[in-house]
Amino acid sequence: MNDIKNELRARCLAEGPDSLTEQEKLLLLMSYSERGDRINVSADRIAAAYGSFRSAADSDPAFLKKECGINTASAALLTLFPQLSRRCAITGCGNMRLDSADAAKRFFLAQLRSCRTETLIAAATDGRFRVISAERLSTGNSGAVASTGRKAAEFALRHNAVFVFIAHNHTSGTPQPSENDMSATLKIRAALGSLDIILADHIITAPDGSALSMRETAPAGYFAEAEGYTFSPGSITTGE
Repeated sequence: MNDIKNELRARCLAEGPDSLTEQEKLLLLMSYSERGDRINVSADRIAAAYGSFRSAADSDPAFLKKECGINTASAALLTLFPQLSRRCAITGCGNMRLDSADAAKRFFLAQLRSCRTETLIAAATDGRFRVISAERLSTGNSGAVASTGRKAAEFALRHNAVFVFIAHNHTSGTPQPSENDMSATLKIRAALGSLDIILADHIITAPDGSALSMRETAPAGYFAEAEGYTFSPGSITTGE
């Protein structure tokens, strides 16, 4: 097994992770947390259950342990990857200013690209739309509107935000807002507005890399004025 591990590791470093098949990626990862024959068994079970490394990495660690028979270290290691990917995406945006809907779409597409469950995140900016902090508010529960409003307000106060952006991903279909999305936006806007903090935009992303700015598509007056924020009504951006 050490020979296989060394060969896979060398190829990954020399040619990049895309040079490995999904099964090889799982084998290499499991070789750091499982022992002996369990390495192959664990990789086979994960592949059978999820089909790909990426799908498995976005799964519930408890399910991975119970259904795939892997140990706690393996579950933690596997599910760490999406978090690292999102953090690298945030860091890669650097000192990005979210002073336009296009900039906001790019920023949140990067943050949400590896999420396989519905995830709502927020970004706090200063008066020049420079990002102060970004944080996940909820995941897997689009109906938790009231508590999300409180979380958004607490997040904004904690970071002394002038503007707040929220974004979430649709796990299937298009980024067109649902009635729940519209209702949630109004409630979050109200929670922030009571603190004299402006909800600048609500970005929705889709699996095909497209993104929608609700400020661009919502009726006039739906959002409070955000001076300096530019947008093109009716616009949807499609990622690469």
